[in-house]
Amino acid sequence: MLHPKVFWGPNLTTPIIRIDKLNKSFGALKVLDGLCFDVMPGEKLALIGPSGSGKTTILRILMTLETISGGHIEVCGEQLYHMTRNGQEGPADEAHLHHMRRHIGMVFQHFNLFPHKSVLENITLAPMLTKAEPRAKADARAMELLDMVGLADKAKSMPSQLSGGQKQRVAIARALALQPRIMLFDEVTSALDPELVEEVLLVMKQLANETDMTMLLVTHEMGFAHEFADRVLFFDKGSIVEQGPPAQIFTNPTHERTQTFLRKIIAAGHRV
Repeated sequence: MLHPKVFWGPNLTTPIIRIDKLNKSFGALKVLDGLCFDVMPGEKLALIGPSGSGKTTILRILMTLETISGGHIEVCGEQLYHMTRNGQEGPADEAHLHHMRRHIGMVFQHFNLFPHKSVLENITLAPMLTKAEPRAKADARAMELLDMVGLADKAKSMPSQLSGGQKQRVAIARALALQPRIMLFDEVTSALDPELVEEVLLVMKQLANETDMTMLLVTHEMGFAHEFADRVLFFDKGSIVEQGPPAQIFTNPTHERTQTFLRKIIAAGHRV
């Protein structure tokens, strides 16, 4: 079990993420359009909406896997994509981005495990390389995390020997190994067979219930988003159309676009 104070920030009354007038374009295609929202420390946020509405792009920008076209992002009280030199604000250099990445972990849709390394090695690699952790300490932490996700007996296994659900649980353990204050989950169950989805969602529920980690979840699992989130943001065409507590968004949405989206989700057989 993770200690609930491991991921606490120094100030629980100041947003841990601030996004201000964020723009992102890919060529002529505008994906995010003047986006503004804050995330409080420990908040569990679900980002929902149609494909192409900008949800995954937000996570990739926070993880510095995509650059921004305009606006500002603040993480843990520091600018993410900007830094000040000689009193002048300018683009962040790679050293600053590396410094900021230590705050954030991300779990991807397709696991992204190293196929030639064991489960244990997949988890210990980043702490040993980026934090110079001794192998014994990294191994001990990895085994603790594997036990948490129910895979302590798979430490010596190779990724090819695991089911999709097991691979995703290893990916969660790997992201946790660096003890980030913010965790990003990008459609982490969409590549899984239906019978494997629940085992991954159970691990995420455990994280949500037992830690004060800030978590942002992009998902089409509306039932899980309803149970998981403190707040739900509905996106369309790069903007937040509606936001609020899950009970409001899923049972009494006020915006016509949200209503239409949820009707289609329910018609497709998804629980909300």
